[in-house]
Amino acid sequence: MVLKERICRAFCENVRVTAFKGGLAIGTPYHNYLSGDPIGIYALGPKGGAYRLVDNALTVAFLEAEGASMEANSRREALSQILEQHGAAYDEDMGEVFIEGVTEADLPKAVLEFSALLLRLNDLIHLTVERVKNAFEDDVRTAIRAEMGRRRIRFIEGQAVSDQLSDIAPDMVFYPEHRDPVALFIVTNDSKLWQAMLLRVIADSEKHVPLSVVAVLETDSSVSQKVRLQADNRLDAIPRYRSGPNDAIQRITRVVVGNEAGTVH
Repeated sequence: MVLKERICRAFCENVRVTAFKGGLAIGTPYHNYLSGDPIGIYALGPKGGAYRLVDNALTVAFLEAEGASMEANSRREALSQILEQHGAAYDEDMGEVFIEGVTEADLPKAVLEFSALLLRLNDLIHLTVERVKNAFEDDVRTAIRAEMGRRRIRFIEGQAVSDQLSDIAPDMVFYPEHRDPVALFIVTNDSKLWQAMLLRVIADSEKHVPLSVVAVLETDSSVSQKVRLQADNRLDAIPRYRSGPNDAIQRITRVVVGNEAGTVH
């Protein structure tokens, strides 16, 4: 019993309950994967003696914003199955995940169940984001391998440009004949873009190694605006892939082989 009380106390001490005119706002100890904010629940009511548990109306919106559109039948069915397992539903008009008709006696247990549901959906967001990132990286690698293969450009993957620049390993490095090597970073976050800029600084200022550095982004929103603007001014090219995949690959190719990039068929 002592252990049970300790476990309950460890959970409850991080739960925040605030009463407002329409019901209760409940802050959980768990955090949203994308925003980093605590996962919140609202217990609206009681109306007719029952509460309605809802999320902050952003859970499904986050999924869709990260590429998991609910327009796909398979994804909609998967979401419906998860909600059904937890006795919940999704209000498309309000954008809310909810559980209806919770009595005051059942409210504590229902809050725990709803927390488990939101955590599960939060994990689904995480997996969706990782899949999107992996798909982008795979698409770029596949396209650039084919392009460099056609042009017989030697390249390596996941290795440093040279022994002199061993501290940072780009995603790909190209070695065209009679031209400077080109380091390519496939960027999905600020950290990766900082690595590209750091390699540029080390090559230019410390090691004095001739080198071109390119970073390809999926979209402008893949990184913060502040870091992106700095990179725009420091790197040799930063093509955006989703706005024109072929154009982005050709932009990278022009840095590697020069303006004759468009002459190979």
